[in-house]
Amino acid sequence: MFKEFVYKNYLEAPNFISFEEAMCIYEKIIAAAPENDEGFEMAWEHAIERMTAYSDLRAHWKLTPKDDRENDQRTIMHDSVIHALDLLAIYMETGKMDASWRKELGNQRKRIGDFACYVSLIYGLFAR
Repeated sequence: MFKEFVYKNYLEAPNFISFEEAMCIYEKIIAAAPENDEGFEMAWEHAIERMTAYSDLRAHWKLTPKDDRENDQRTIMHDSVIHALDLLAIYMETGKMDASWRKELGNQRKRIGDFACYVSLIYGLFAR
């Protein structure tokens, strides 16, 4: 089963977002982030917390026996990622920051979940 988990196979899935596209969106957020803005920092930290928690659950999904999977919990966590990103975009728009990344990311659930996994990857890499 694990041999199917190859990036090129993912790129053939519907509604995928490439690493490069996800990083472009991520970098737009970072570039628009103001210095010393407590509200932004709180919204960003909340989004990061939601994305990393969701990506952890999602990474373990295939390892968890089907009878032990809690699909309702996964949906709730996925919704919390979407909500956190929406709140971040609203905060940015209200503060006249570039929030075009949110439209670029779109509203397709799988794509947003994939974005969360990519962001978690970056945070994981920098936690060395």
